[in-house]
Amino acid sequence: MSIIKTIFPFSIGFTISAIGMTLIPILYIHYRSLQKKYYDNSKNQNILDEGLESSFYPGVVSHGRILPLTAKNSFSYSVLYMGLDLDLLESKLVNLPFNLFKFYGSPESGEGSTYTKLIGLRTKKYLYHGNQTFTEKIKRLLTETITNEKGEIISKYNIKESDIGKIWLLTMPSLYGYEGSNPLTTYYVYKKSQDPTKIGDLLCVILEVHNNFHESHAYVLKHDSGYRQPTTPGYDFSFKFPRTFHVSPFNSRDSYYKCDVVNPFPSNIIANYRNDPPKFKIMLKLLTSDDKIKFIASLTSGLSKPVKLTPDLKTVFNVLYLLFKWPATLLLVDARTFWQAYKLHYRGKLSVFPRPEHKQEGSSELFNPPEKDQYNIGSGLQRQPISWVEQKSRVLVEKWSKQRVNHTGIGLEVNFQYERENLLILPSHASEKDISHKLNGYSNGHAQSSKVVITTSDPLFFTNLLLSPSPEHSLILFKERLTEVSFKERFLEFFKPQTSKNTNDEIDNDIITRLSELRRTNYWLYLYSYSMYTPLPSIPPLKQKHFLNVGGILNLKDKLDLLRIIFWFTFQEYSEHYWFTLLNAKFVKGSEPWTVWERSLKLTYYNEQQQIDEKLEKERVLGSYQY
Repeated sequence: MSIIKTIFPFSIGFTISAIGMTLIPILYIHYRSLQKKYYDNSKNQNILDEGLESSFYPGVVSHGRILPLTAKNSFSYSVLYMGLDLDLLESKLVNLPFNLFKFYGSPESGEGSTYTKLIGLRTKKYLYHGNQTFTEKIKRLLTETITNEKGEIISKYNIKESDIGKIWLLTMPSLYGYEGSNPLTTYYVYKKSQDPTKIGDLLCVILEVHNNFHESHAYVLKHDSGYRQPTTPGYDFSFKFPRTFHVSPFNSRDSYYKCDVVNPFPSNIIANYRNDPPKFKIMLKLLTSDDKIKFIASLTSGLSKPVKLTPDLKTVFNVLYLLFKWPATLLLVDARTFWQAYKLHYRGKLSVFPRPEHKQEGSSELFNPPEKDQYNIGSGLQRQPISWVEQKSRVLVEKWSKQRVNHTGIGLEVNFQYERENLLILPSHASEKDISHKLNGYSNGHAQSSKVVITTSDPLFFTNLLLSPSPEHSLILFKERLTEVSFKERFLEFFKPQTSKNTNDEIDNDIITRLSELRRTNYWLYLYSYSMYTPLPSIPPLKQKHFLNVGGILNLKDKLDLLRIIFWFTFQEYSEHYWFTLLNAKFVKGSEPWTVWERSLKLTYYNEQQQIDEKLEKERVLGSYQY
């Protein structure tokens, strides 16, 4: 008690009152300074007058699974969404006092920790990787180019940057810096209007879909798309388009979505929405391959009136009211997803599809192929971050290859089909032009001047090179790993582990190398044990020297890194198998990660037609499998 009296010489109530009386004028000054900054700038006032309504929305998400009947399920819950004009957002004119809401860009922007804002928004997890603005990323997406069948570079969506006008973003904000998986973010993109008081026609709707693997994909739905359908009553636009992105592990990718969308700004007069905030409604139906409705999801603005985002005390109290009314809804997105997944898997007996890579050339041959996208409306965006295992693996392969190219005269080029740095290593005194065009002649007195070109979508390409006991094993796995090689013979020559007869190459045989070899061999025996196919005589034995351990290129640190890579990768593979077995979880039969070698052999050497019974055929059409 004496300590409290020492700290608080007056009564506790008096002390709290004194502190409160001190804070009130400070908070008021902060509030007034923000208001002054908001309204007094003439440029800001113009943006405000010409901007679309930006509000904090209570909404409702509803899900309903119809097929299969044994896994029928439905639920709905309240959500909090933000509908934002990107011009207002990026000009920071929708920021609220006391850091209640703030658009804070990137952590490197010097605006402090993301955790100092109650609710916030940043661009890092939206659209492409990086901290560019929303507008910059959307313009990059809509002006993307592709190469057609004639080899011509054309606009993918036939949209010019000058066509893009107002953009209205619909998304869930972060809460105290926590950013959930945000399953659906929608961008309503309007044509540029010559009259600043009017909105142009709706140019397209972008559906940005996220999954729980930190990946994202965009579907660009243009008003003149080939996937446009007769409009469903109660909506403004309807589309039927192919599903090419893995979201639910209980659905195959060879299916279609039926999407109905309400235009939140049907009138082109901006002033019409000052007292009547825009409303949104999106209905998404997943169809089976025979066009039956399998799953329905909807997002609608709720019955409660949204809170207009202006820097006044009324807005502050209204936003706080919504947050207190639904205090955990922004935090529970992932928890709700996992709970529903648990019910579908263990109660509905639905088997799980493993996560496939984004759609790329060659995906159609894989176990869970994406639906064919005739009009190219889909675009892969963010992928899983590059792991330390792959980073270390690249360093080791690159170090070895820099000496190997001079030994063989063969250059190495690795091209990635997504946002990763390509690799090009050429022999000494040889330019890329020499390698590409020289048909005869030799480099450093060795083999004919050439290069092996590898094109891949495998996020663990270098790791898989280190895990494969021979280049022949790598080639067999390449189809399953979405990897192509320009010349297989050249690839085998470059990565062969045998030493040259003309050199005295050093072969690593220390204890660390032997441990790496033992771990690699045991892992491949594990893969072999889950294959019904006997390895062909042309496939080298498992117990042989790896290409990386020939030539004495690796130092002690490199060898330890190699052992860490092999140990950690195989540990993850074994752990996945262990936990699935322990929890009695089931993959779709034939898609298990530990049967990758069997699938690769089947793709490469065997073209057996799987005997499909009536039950399996029904499940294939349905796109969901039961165990």
